[in-house]
Amino acid sequence: MKKKVLSGLLVGILVVLFLGSWVQAAEKITLGFTHIWPATHFTQVHQLTRYFKMVEKATGGKYELDIKWFPVATLLGGGEQYYDGVIKGIAESGTSSLIYTPGRFPVMITLYQPGAAPPENSDAAAQTGWEFYKKWKPKEFEDAKVLYFYATGPAWLHTKKPINSLAEIKGLKVRTTADNAEVFRLLGAEPTSMVMGEVFLAASKGIIDSLISPLETLEAWKHAEIFDYSTFVPHFYSSFFWVSMNWNKWNALPKDLQAAFDAVADDAVKDAGAVWQYFQISGMNFAKKKPGGHQFNRLPDSEWARVKELTKPIRDKYVADLNAKGLPGKEIMESAGPIMEKYNKGKYEPYKP
Repeated sequence: MKKKVLSGLLVGILVVLFLGSWVQAAEKITLGFTHIWPATHFTQVHQLTRYFKMVEKATGGKYELDIKWFPVATLLGGGEQYYDGVIKGIAESGTSSLIYTPGRFPVMITLYQPGAAPPENSDAAAQTGWEFYKKWKPKEFEDAKVLYFYATGPAWLHTKKPINSLAEIKGLKVRTTADNAEVFRLLGAEPTSMVMGEVFLAASKGIIDSLISPLETLEAWKHAEIFDYSTFVPHFYSSFFWVSMNWNKWNALPKDLQAAFDAVADDAVKDAGAVWQYFQISGMNFAKKKPGGHQFNRLPDSEWARVKELTKPIRDKYVADLNAKGLPGKEIMESAGPIMEKYNKGKYEPYKP
């Protein structure tokens, strides 16, 4: 009997010791992370939260990441401040759109040039952005640790009237970004630049009557309430995002945790593409259910052949700009399309919340 009791006590002690060592192994690492969306946006709730769990899993449970979130305007102001904020250590890590800092990322912004690399979906866009970065390893990102890239996917032109040809874009007052304003000028529209958070009020007041953005804004930014039609315009716009960490913070991390971040990068790109594509479709379905419905339209290929030619001077000018910076402009520009075409043909596993 005594032997059984002693044996039981020994087993209990071993279990306690084992559990104690397991608990101690989960070392907590605090990491500040800033981004350009509200805290409720799917990028934080789904994509980025999943990403950090992937990193934890890659460490075999050795580390627990305690993320201190800083959504839009809680740590940094305008979108142009985010990359500098990470570099300077105001933010330990973060994400933002490349286009919020015009001129800062000349190689990667090649993907934004009209007609250069039109995507079919968010999956293809994310994969293209990551491969394009790895191909060129541009020095423009050397002042922060790049974790991975992702993308919105193709653009849609949201309007209050149907658009059945590119000629009908003439006269529209369009909310654009810096990378596609010139396209709309060529088509006779009136481009206006503003941050996404200003669009709803501007459209309500008639300051703009149309918007170029991915489908997810119909739901996430309530744009389905102010626009009734959406036309597929992938040659005009596809926004790409960096995810980076301050070098001092990165260098302070344990080496095996650094290795975990690097190990999951490819999977993080795939996952982000799937998450963004899920919410593009969600945005479309959300708009269709509103009273009166919402119409979606694709223009014939003949229209895009004309746009490809119309926008050639824009791409040529960008090649010249790259050349002026001492970069192989033509080679960089010509590499974008084939990469996107490869991923446009891919089959992707859908995200399931």
